Amino acid sequence: MNPNCRIYALPSLCYSSLPLCRTPERTNLLYFANKAAYKERKLKKNITEGSAVGTENKLIHNLHKRFLEKNSKERKFLLKRKASQSYENAYTEKISSQYPPTKNSENLRRICREECELLENELCQKEYAIAKRHPVIGQKLPLEECSRLPEHTDCSHLGIEVDVDMSQSCYWNDGSSYRGVLATSNSGKKCLRWSWFMKDLSDYPELVGQNYCRNPGSIEEKPWCFVDDKSFGKVIETCNIPKCSDSIWLYIFLAFAILISFLLTYTLVSLRRRRCTDMTSIQNMSTPNADKNIYGNSQMNSSLEMSRVNSSNGTGSTSTFINNAERAPLIKLIHYSLQDVEFVEELGEGAFGKVYKGQLTTSAGEKIFVAIKALKEDASYKTQQDFKREIELISDLKHNNIVCILGVVLNKEPFCMLFEYMPNGDLHEFLIANSPQENKALTQLDFLKMSLQISEGMEYLSSHHYVHRDLAARNCLVGENLMVKISDFGLSRDIYSSDYYRVQSKSLLPVRWMPSESILYGKFTTESDVWSFGVVLWEIYSYGMQPYYGHNNQEVINLVRSRQLLSCPEACPAAVYALMLECWHEQSVRRPSFIEITQRLNTWYEGQQQKVNSMSTQIL
Repeated sequence: MNPNCRIYALPSLCYSSLPLCRTPERTNLLYFANKAAYKERKLKKNITEGSAVGTENKLIHNLHKRFLEKNSKERKFLLKRKASQSYENAYTEKISSQYPPTKNSENLRRICREECELLENELCQKEYAIAKRHPVIGQKLPLEECSRLPEHTDCSHLGIEVDVDMSQSCYWNDGSSYRGVLATSNSGKKCLRWSWFMKDLSDYPELVGQNYCRNPGSIEEKPWCFVDDKSFGKVIETCNIPKCSDSIWLYIFLAFAILISFLLTYTLVSLRRRRCTDMTSIQNMSTPNADKNIYGNSQMNSSLEMSRVNSSNGTGSTSTFINNAERAPLIKLIHYSLQDVEFVEELGEGAFGKVYKGQLTTSAGEKIFVAIKALKEDASYKTQQDFKREIELISDLKHNNIVCILGVVLNKEPFCMLFEYMPNGDLHEFLIANSPQENKALTQLDFLKMSLQISEGMEYLSSHHYVHRDLAARNCLVGENLMVKISDFGLSRDIYSSDYYRVQSKSLLPVRWMPSESILYGKFTTESDVWSFGVVLWEIYSYGMQPYYGHNNQEVINLVRSRQLLSCPEACPAAVYALMLECWHEQSVRRPSFIEITQRLNTWYEGQQQKVNSMSTQIL
């Protein structure tokens, strides 16, 4: 985690898992009362309603007896302590029947909603997105949904504060340390909230929860902000904040002017007095030469310096679009409207809704085909949050062998993610369409070229600490000239329904592509992705056959646990099958890394390419 995120994320996780109790004494009393009542019911199963009341009276009598048995000093201390707990007493009647306490009961102090939203949506945006998809943190630990937290002041504070200094009215240097509260641009437009246009605010904690003028990363010469524009572009404008050095020069100039005025006044008064007392002395009086002025030419220098500063402040004050390479990492994805997108045909359906082939009109007027992942209109709140998290996760991915997101449509439903379109469909269908059963065949060079590209894409993902968790031929797309890119559209068409299996009433899992540690313990790592890659290699060399075909999913789990691995496909060389077996090593630490796999496949690919070239030369 980013250090600026970590100091708040850890208390958030603790308070989410173990919220503080507002009424510990009352809760403990209810606990022991329920425990005693349970024992009483167990001893006397045929107890009547009247005897039950007697039991409760007996409990109260025992509590009263224990209170009386205390000495006078202990009783006074206990009474004084109970009297001081006015807030707890105010909740006693409301929570008396709410045992055991739950997150929705009023006797649990939960995280402050405002701080939770700042943490999840701005300060720890990326970390929360990864955590909520984590098999342990996101599914087993009760992470708070910020929008469902009650809005009141009696909550657990994490210590997040908006970094502002009301006294700052000017900036030093380039304004990166400015913390004032000006929130309007030079043109008078209102500044927009930073989190709407920037990601990874954990690197810039001074921007959390505010829209004030700032200069994050020193990308401008003075503080600036995002402003609204009718073209819906991401526009920045500098802010009309004076430079502190300018203010100092102004003060110096004013001080000199006052001092000179005082001296001139004093001189005139002195001259008049002398004229009245001695007229003859005035005729003989010598005045100082201009070149001996004690102030020299400081006033001239001050004027020149002021003109230079003013001219520098005048530049860059007009609105400019974000097109600087340094500024690009700060800007989020391109936002399109539904008018820019034309839906052509339905490709399938995923967890979020339908996936379409479409045509996008770019800002330059160019029309390109795209794959559109649309969020269904009746999506639940959790699905909407998952959709948002997926956008946050994949927006950073830029690689030749990863299907990259081109933009989003978020101004009107249905909300959409726009991906580059791959004309030859998924790898599984491509392999079947080019198999010997269709009177076609792929060469060893083709097999190695596809395998190498998938390995390079996974090497990129693992180097950025991403775990795919569902690497399979169905989640790889094929373009022109055998270009293969890793995707995760998760199209839930009937032909892939048998690839997933529900283990112990949990979510559907692709057990045919998973190692035993993932099946048994839900442990997904880069090493489990290496196992899945070995299965993808097997799919490629077997022309898209289903792994462990002829066995149901439960039988597959038993086969994997007993180390009965997939056999070598007919078209697979021994060296490639040996690599598959290494990927399927029982101990995850013994499996090769994607860097090693890429190096080996690249060596084999180059060797095969040289072999093909030499054979072509001999034929010619």
